[in-house]
Amino acid sequence: MKPTKIKTILIGLGRIASKLEKDPYRKKPCTHMGVLMSDWGKSQFDFLFGFDTSPEVCLEFQNQWKTQSETVFPGPYVKNNSSTIDLAIIATPSHTHEFYAKKCLQLGIKNLLIEKPVAMSKRGAKSIAKLAKAKKARVWINHERRYHPSYVFVRDELKKGNFGILKSIRASVFTSAKNPGIAFSKFGGGPLLHDGTHAMDLIHWLVGKPKLIFAKMERPKKGMVETRAFACFESKPNVEIVLDVSGGRDYFQFEIDIHTSSHRIICSNDGFQFFESAPSKLYKGFQSLKLYQPKQFPKPESSNAFLGIYKEIQSVIHGKSDHMEGTLSENIQILESIESIYRH
Repeated sequence: MKPTKIKTILIGLGRIASKLEKDPYRKKPCTHMGVLMSDWGKSQFDFLFGFDTSPEVCLEFQNQWKTQSETVFPGPYVKNNSSTIDLAIIATPSHTHEFYAKKCLQLGIKNLLIEKPVAMSKRGAKSIAKLAKAKKARVWINHERRYHPSYVFVRDELKKGNFGILKSIRASVFTSAKNPGIAFSKFGGGPLLHDGTHAMDLIHWLVGKPKLIFAKMERPKKGMVETRAFACFESKPNVEIVLDVSGGRDYFQFEIDIHTSSHRIICSNDGFQFFESAPSKLYKGFQSLKLYQPKQFPKPESSNAFLGIYKEIQSVIHGKSDHMEGTLSENIQILESIESIYRH
């Protein structure tokens, strides 16, 4: 018997929810609606309604997807049908995540997918977790790189020891202060919280929760959010980690640079590069790093992170699996690491 489609609502209809699907350069689907309206998404999910506080955004959403939306949550539809909703996706601005998550849990919705960061603080995330436990609900956080086949390949090969012994990680997230968006807004949280959370998530995913050794914050004026956060961590066994999250660039760059005893792997928005130890052509008797391509590295056409998290959600809701990647407990630890940098 074919499983029943997962009845889904979307809260917040902006960039990551819908608008970025119009970006001609991004691999599709690249938004929540892009997945839900894809051929696979339509076969697994029954999209019911969208919500956004902006009438203009709602109208644009309706014209783009030929579906309904409301400007007030929970609205009459959800009030009357909350018991039949299987999944709520929260893609609103970060400072509202906690509010909408609690509203959905109080309505009895048993599965939530929340955009990162889950809340503006560890305290807020714990509050969501407490209510979710009481309501026996499941909560995913969309750190989508965990589901990207290329990142999964690197993590699996590291775990198997095929890239040698992990020695160090340098994670960098560089953004432009000319167009900072929500990260520099009045609602709080600078680039470390809003953008650096992706890098911190991957660090936790690769080595577990690290110990902070040193941190430095740069702020243009007292009381303002940071323009740069620089931190050094260490994790067992003896992995040194550097995190640099900075604004003021004329470009956007996300990169994880991994060094092992025999390899170097660069994972970035510009692609992945692999280097292995080989006899040097520059220095006799020395080893150098040689660029190469692993045979099992995923092909570009198979690399889509958004499909990955939705396939996991579909599998868990239908009882085919109980494995969840972006859990609340992990994200509470990520916020603990971020807050330790702010406090240092």
